[in-house]
Amino acid sequence: MRYHPTMVEGVVELRKKNQVTLPSEVAREMGVREGARLIITYNPEAGEARVRPLRDSYSGTLHGVYGRTPAEIREYLKGERESWD
Repeated sequence: MRYHPTMVEGVVELRKKNQVTLPSEVAREMGVREGARLIITYNPEAGEARVRPLRDSYSGTLHGVYGRTPAEIREYLKGERESWD
């Protein structure tokens, strides 16, 4: 297992039926468990594959974007609703 300040890397073996097992450190950092669905994107120019989790919900992923407190969020929404008129 090799670590980089912002990356975790491991070697896996391709098994029958094109199956791989993610190293436990990688799975933990990705926040995935058994049964999680993953998206694999292959870049032929770079010869690299990118694996990322398919989220069932994106709830909480934009924390703080519309405000940090309930009052700030209400104010943001009020401004957005007023712009509809």
